[in-house]
Amino acid sequence: MPELKLTTEELAVTETLLDTSAEQSLELDFLLPDYEPEVFRILKTRVSPVIQQIQVNKNRLELSGVCNVSVLYLGERQDSLQAARQAAPFSKTLELKKLPDSDCAVQCIPRCYFVNARAVSSRRLEVRCGLSLRTRVTAQTAKPVVASAQGCGVQIHGKQVLCAQNRILSSKTFTMSEDLELGQAKPAFGSLLDAWYSLVLTDKKMMENRVICKGDLVTRILYCPEGGGTPELMEWSEPVSQILDLTGVQEDDICEIHAERINGSFEPIRDDGECRRLSAEWTLTISAVCDHNSEIQLNDDAFSCQYASSPVIETVSLTRACGTISQIVPVTGMMEISQLESLCGLLTSPGEYSSRSEDGKLILSGTIEVTAIYMTGGSLAVSDKSILYEAVLDQACTTGEVSFFPTVSVVSAEGTLTSGGIDLRIQLNVCGTVCQPVEARILTGLQVDEDKALEKSGAALRICYAEPGENLWDIAKRCRTSLSAIMQENDLQSETMPERQMLLIPMLQE
Repeated sequence: MPELKLTTEELAVTETLLDTSAEQSLELDFLLPDYEPEVFRILKTRVSPVIQQIQVNKNRLELSGVCNVSVLYLGERQDSLQAARQAAPFSKTLELKKLPDSDCAVQCIPRCYFVNARAVSSRRLEVRCGLSLRTRVTAQTAKPVVASAQGCGVQIHGKQVLCAQNRILSSKTFTMSEDLELGQAKPAFGSLLDAWYSLVLTDKKMMENRVICKGDLVTRILYCPEGGGTPELMEWSEPVSQILDLTGVQEDDICEIHAERINGSFEPIRDDGECRRLSAEWTLTISAVCDHNSEIQLNDDAFSCQYASSPVIETVSLTRACGTISQIVPVTGMMEISQLESLCGLLTSPGEYSSRSEDGKLILSGTIEVTAIYMTGGSLAVSDKSILYEAVLDQACTTGEVSFFPTVSVVSAEGTLTSGGIDLRIQLNVCGTVCQPVEARILTGLQVDEDKALEKSGAALRICYAEPGENLWDIAKRCRTSLSAIMQENDLQSETMPERQMLLIPMLQE
């Protein structure tokens, strides 16, 4: 009698090694230089955290970045906005639940959820802020599974499962530089108050071992005009085109490309003593996560017709990539402000957001934090409001649970004065991969005790009555025979019985 021979192969199982919101606090001291106006009243403090480096060191995730802090304040002139700016480094180390077997896909979305600034004196400021680091780390683990079995009368059962295999990751950091010109109607540049950025990817082309992506880098700055006066808002859009190397990528892969890190710097260019141009430099990191869905055979049970046997079965969570989203979502809202004379600028940033599947639709809901800078009574003032939104995204969802970890950024924000305040029109850029978890039983081993032979039936055929919904594999296992033999003998196409039926059970000849 041939001895048992098991053949194994590796299954790529996508595991979530970390899914958390970590917090990090920062304290900063600002000492204003002599040439800056003294602080009369603080209007607004904005903190824009940027992740600069991500490293996986054994089972630790090391994050480092910088917080761009801008304290907007009024000096003695109530119509001239000033800014004290500082870049403060931060770092955070998080523990992964296990040592990854392969490269990790890391997504970290930093957000400032708390900030407080106070003037210790007319030239010294203290700022305290809290950061939320929404972080998810996934990796594919090679899981040995039983592919086939021979000998000892072993029968094995499997089914076809569609799931993501052979994930490919790539990341690229690059710099861009450009001279930016102010609009003709804008006053000359005096000093930078605040700046924010968004990369909107408009096109991608999959090729052999690479992907070409194109988009627009939107930059908005709030600046104080030369000689003082009300702040001005200026916006530019610069084309971006990059090639990412992705060894092994195929044209039908589901590939998500997103901007992970964007930071910029500006230097004034003076022509004839007046500054109407800025020398800008941006540092960007673009990442790609490509999943390939494959129809694979997964064995989930086995038994021996001749000896006492015990299968080793595990339940794992596989992932099926449903598609990618890169969508502009419009959001409208209203800020109620009385005695509004003019709007000087809108500062916006994404707040908390989440997604859910409902009636076959993928829905994104969250908040946008909006700050309006305006004139009232001849003086500058600010108002804050959280705008709630809910949007149906361009991705149909099958029934059941879905996984969606998007990046959300503000592309544009406009406001129109009304009698009751400001009508807001905001555009969000939403991108990410929609996945569906697939729970699967897998056969990882089979124990056969050749010292415990089963009693032989002695019959060539048996008769069995199957109930509606009963599985033929369970009948084959109970009768210690072959599933394919039962289906062939009774001319059946499905393993599940549609109705009560008498079956002829052919017994294996030993």
